[in-house]
Amino acid sequence: MIQWAAVGIGHMADLFVADAQHGQGGRFIAAYSRNKERADAFAQKHKLEHSHDDFDALLADDSIDAVYIASPHTAHVGQAIAALEAGKAVLVEKPVAVNAMEAERLYQTAERCGLFCQEALWTRFNPVYRTILEQARSGLLGRLCHSHSNFGFVAPADPAHRLNNPELAGGALLDMGLYPLLLPLDLFGEPDSIDGRVSIGSSGVDESADLVLSYPGGQRAVVSYSLRNVMPNQATISGMDGWVEMQSPWFAPNAARWQVGQGAVRWEQYELIGRGWHYEFTAANQAIARGDLFCKEHSQADSLRLMRLLDRIRTEFGPRYPFE
Repeated sequence: MIQWAAVGIGHMADLFVADAQHGQGGRFIAAYSRNKERADAFAQKHKLEHSHDDFDALLADDSIDAVYIASPHTAHVGQAIAALEAGKAVLVEKPVAVNAMEAERLYQTAERCGLFCQEALWTRFNPVYRTILEQARSGLLGRLCHSHSNFGFVAPADPAHRLNNPELAGGALLDMGLYPLLLPLDLFGEPDSIDGRVSIGSSGVDESADLVLSYPGGQRAVVSYSLRNVMPNQATISGMDGWVEMQSPWFAPNAARWQVGQGAVRWEQYELIGRGWHYEFTAANQAIARGDLFCKEHSQADSLRLMRLLDRIRTEFGPRYPFE
């Protein structure tokens, strides 16, 4: 049984640790926050044995085998490297880093230490998403030609909130945009060209984007994301012989509409236990137990390919973070 600590105990960690109870092979026993009262409250809520406000003390705790990191993006690599060098496996919430160069530095450290290091991109572990992609790729829809994916919600207006703070790599792309970009990356690979528009807000973060990705085989993907307005949070894959529409939230779906050939549109429900984060938690525990350095569902090479696409979009459309 792998014993875990949660680092960065905001909303994401709250969801993840709660859902991890549906997982297998590991359990959370500790939490870290710079604020001891918050650490104590989180530990009490999730029935954890330990709480820390000293990161070094947490890393020195021999009862902790692995660390789940859900801090602001800019803290991911530093905290993960410190954990690796202390002998802990790490599961780092997406995005694993703020750019590909930092991600490469992290993965090189993990290889040097011989320890598990994984980006926590839950969609790649979701059995329903994987099943729908497998069916779509099987030829059921004919040659795949197009995808349309979106994700949007209204972020807090507080200018100090991390999503509005460029010093913390805030903005829509790293938090939300990577989801709708993941689908065409899984379907078509890396695009030949990217057209569209990215809106940069007064604080310097990207607030929304509408992009068209074009591919050598003639395929196209339409991607939209925003932290200033609500979107349907659905995704469609279209082929020569039909289409499938994954229902909201499409990156952790439990329902889809299919239209195949001349047949009627049919609605399909899928079993999804919990919210879906526990699938990657179980996969991480299994990989650590085997001595693997990452999970096959979302390898370090996969992670770097996604990070390079995010870098490319920022290079072409902005923003550039102040610390880069």
